Amino acid sequence: MSTRFSRTLRTVIIEDNIAWADKAANIEQLKRNMRNIPEDTDLVVLPEMFSTGVLTEGREQALDLGERNTGDTIALLHRMAAHYGVAIAGSFLATTASQLYNRAFFIEPNGDDTFYDKRHLFTPGGEANLYNKGTREAPIIRYRGFNIKLILCYDLRFPVFCRNVNNNYDLLLVVANWPKAREMAWRQLLIARAIENQVYVVGANRCGTDPAGTDYSEGSSLIIDFKGKILAQRATSPIIGADLSPAPLLRFREKFPVWQDADAFKLL
Repeated sequence: MSTRFSRTLRTVIIEDNIAWADKAANIEQLKRNMRNIPEDTDLVVLPEMFSTGVLTEGREQALDLGERNTGDTIALLHRMAAHYGVAIAGSFLATTASQLYNRAFFIEPNGDDTFYDKRHLFTPGGEANLYNKGTREAPIIRYRGFNIKLILCYDLRFPVFCRNVNNNYDLLLVVANWPKAREMAWRQLLIARAIENQVYVVGANRCGTDPAGTDYSEGSSLIIDFKGKILAQRATSPIIGADLSPAPLLRFREKFPVWQDADAFKLL
């Protein structure tokens, strides 16, 4: 087995309702949940814009709630990651030079961090009217032997953007606020991305209802293996976990090397 890839990755999703535009309430909720994560957890994945909800109107309010990468929210996540010895992934409402971004983060317990601004803004929901579009490809992060690709919600609908070229990554994190009305698409797309890319997929969604009356299903967050099998989803607790093992993934890629026959392409 590859020396870079020899241990399981204990992965947890925290699926919770988000208090709209109330950072203090959402941070307190996160603190409570973090106290209940399983022992030896390696990675915690939060829903999209976990601290505010995905605002799509009200620029002044969004600017007031937005933070830089050096702001209080990211500083707190750094402290949590170090305290619990875990990486924490999700997204937050970010500001840079008076511009607004839906910004993903991956914060490691050693203090390393990676950020990614959402490339595919959800224009049907008004996201593109408020936020600036990211210009970079989604990052691939090396963490505890796994190569991990991080995307945000609507990115999931674009298979070329998610394509696993030459097995460059082993785990796809999808951080989302995906509504109940399109839950079937969410589940099928997560499974499709797992199968076509031969990777584990973690889809972290919120639950509850937002002020616009949009419902989000409890139990829609999923952890899926490289064959499209659901490994974990919510039962009663908002904390959903699974151990992702490298051995069966490597064996399957060797036995069924679909990646070798993939078409070459370049993302513009």
